[in-house]
Amino acid sequence: MAGITLNKDMDRKVIYYVVGLIFLSLGVTFTLLSELGAGGWDALVENLFKMTSITIGIWMFMIAFVFVFVASMIKRQLPDIRVIFVAFLTGKFIDFWYFTVFDSMEIKNIIGKFIILVLGLLLIAFGSAMIFVTHLPKNHTETLVFSIVDTFTIQYKYVKTTADICALCLAFACGLIIKDFSNLGLGTVFNTFFMGVLTQAFLPFAGKCLYCFVGES
Repeated sequence: MAGITLNKDMDRKVIYYVVGLIFLSLGVTFTLLSELGAGGWDALVENLFKMTSITIGIWMFMIAFVFVFVASMIKRQLPDIRVIFVAFLTGKFIDFWYFTVFDSMEIKNIIGKFIILVLGLLLIAFGSAMIFVTHLPKNHTETLVFSIVDTFTIQYKYVKTTADICALCLAFACGLIIKDFSNLGLGTVFNTFFMGVLTQAFLPFAGKCLYCFVGES
């Protein structure tokens, strides 16, 4: 009976984790559609889509594939295939929101853009908090960052900031090519410097929600 209960708890935790991915992907989509700035990695994959017509989700999957194998080489371990699957799933969710649900959505009013941006940032933070409290696999960027942190004993904040700046530089370079900087702006600044604080603020509430849904914190 204990084994059955444990399996049910794990199944519910996975469901909670996937709901977190859905919220996160919806939040990313909203920040991109707001045209007031998205996170560096999100802006990068959207700009790559605009350059090549390869969907955002596929670009995310390809970047995740590279990151996971680089992380495995740094740590001299087998690649964590679960992280690649999570990136594939997240990419599919983003493609669904971006290309299907909100494909024809166009917001011209600045107030509407700002509301969508704020809603997107809140969804990203809460979705991330839901994912973190389950202690299930991290996303591909965090996997790479932690592989460097753990191997070379460099503080997380330095590696994370460097990675985010690299993403911003690449997104900006792609923006120069396509002459489009709509996904770099206020939201980008918030994502880079304050998203961690907002996510941290949501962690206690996400933990309580997990406890209510699964029966554990």
